[in-house]
Amino acid sequence: MFKSGLTLWYSVADIEETLSFYKDKVGFEEEFFDKENGMGCVRTNTIDSFIGFSEAEKVIPSTAAAVFEVEDIEVAVKELKQRGIEFNGEVTTIPGYVKLITFKDPDGHDLELSQTLIGT
Repeated sequence: MFKSGLTLWYSVADIEETLSFYKDKVGFEEEFFDKENGMGCVRTNTIDSFIGFSEAEKVIPSTAAAVFEVEDIEVAVKELKQRGIEFNGEVTTIPGYVKLITFKDPDGHDLELSQTLIGT
């Protein structure tokens, strides 16, 4: 019934600022941009997974974090900090399971990096 893929969709205050953040700071590819209608979308690091955006007068930040798996969280954090990402605290480790760290986009939507430790 379902196909491979997932799209998250966020309301944002400024579509150009948001696309710049996700492209230049996070490192995702722009899939489309419709300035006239205040919409855009980026392709994430996960196959068939996207984050879409629509400009809105009132933005209520999502507290359900979009979680992105990374190979080495310390390397990813260092690289993203160099691009201007500000993290909410330090890497948290759940021994034998996962390492996590969170940050926010310009509209306050929660984003998270995850490094799975199971089987390593």
